[in-house]
Amino acid sequence: MEIIMKHTLFIILASIGLTGCGTVAQVWETGTEVVSNTVSTVVTGTSDLVTAIGTDVVNTGAFVVDTGAGVIDGVSDRVVEETDKLNGDKPEGK
Repeated sequence: MEIIMKHTLFIILASIGLTGCGTVAQVWETGTEVVSNTVSTVVTGTSDLVTAIGTDVVNTGAFVVDTGAGVIDGVSDRVVEETDKLNGDKPEGK
């Protein structure tokens, strides 16, 4: 009877130990998965933000260049008109 009790006690303690190790492993796995998902989300969000800012900067720069070119073109046309008046030339199309 004593031998049966020893084996039973050993089986119970071994079962508790193995179950505890399995639980610790699952907790560790869950923790690493949470951390890796968090890092992935932060990196992806940061990448999207940097891309959006870069696109806005490029679009703003293109707008400024287009506006500046339009202003310079308008000023150039006006200068040509005024110099034609000073030279006594007739305006084109009139």
